[in-house]
Amino acid sequence: MRAAGALLLLTGAGLWCLLRRREGLLPVRVGRALLADLAVLRYQIQVRRTPLPELLEGTLNRGPGAAYLWGPLLARLREDGASLPRCWGASTGELPPPLGRMLAPLGPLLPAGGETLAAAVEETREELTRFLREETARQAAQGRITAALSLAGASLLILVLL
Repeated sequence: MRAAGALLLLTGAGLWCLLRRREGLLPVRVGRALLADLAVLRYQIQVRRTPLPELLEGTLNRGPGAAYLWGPLLARLREDGASLPRCWGASTGELPPPLGRMLAPLGPLLPAGGETLAAAVEETREELTRFLREETARQAAQGRITAALSLAGASLLILVLL
């Protein structure tokens, strides 16, 4: 019975670590998806001159980027009839921090397009790349610390209860 209880405590600590890691990696997963989507967005708008609603329905309708940014943006554009910068601001406000802050400046530039938008998208992609590199390293270190503390705590609890 004691072995089963100890196993349950260690399993619980391990599952808690996994849940914390998944939760902490959400901005990284969404950021990676948006990094790729921004390159597609720039190409489609600047080179192919694809209208944004068509782009959102066709090319950018899959993956975490679609779930967190492109889908809500398309829904706002359809239902509100509001301006694109306002819908962009509302959609980026719902992204995991700090992704919304990074992407918010693109909203006013989307209707204009051209070289200004291309430069802003590339600058945003560079900032996003830097964030992803730093956040990945930080999450790795944080994950090791979290795992060590939770397993040590579970081990201590097992010793106390034995």
